[in-house]
Amino acid sequence: MASSRLCLLCALLSLLAAGQETLGPRAAGSPASKSQEEKELIEALQEMLEKLNTERLPSIEKKLGSVPSCDAGEPCAVRKGARIGRLCKCPRGTACNFYILKCL
Repeated sequence: MASSRLCLLCALLSLLAAGQETLGPRAAGSPASKSQEEKELIEALQEMLEKLNTERLPSIEKKLGSVPSCDAGEPCAVRKGARIGRLCKCPRGTACNFYILKCL
């Protein structure tokens, strides 16, 4: 999600830079057209930045593939029939004991 936002922002900035390159030779005789096109580009960029700022990023705990960390002595796994599922990641120096299901 963040990478798509970054790509979009880069694309908008490149459009702004390209717009300035194309404005250079044309705008020598008409400074009014240059300022108008620059204003339109700046407004479009500001609108996109506002849209990006209003969207919420997913919290770290809700990201797929990430396991929250837990403290030593806390439950780190749960039995689901014959299987054991992970609840959290034990801190460094400890390991999850699957017999008592706690970080030791």
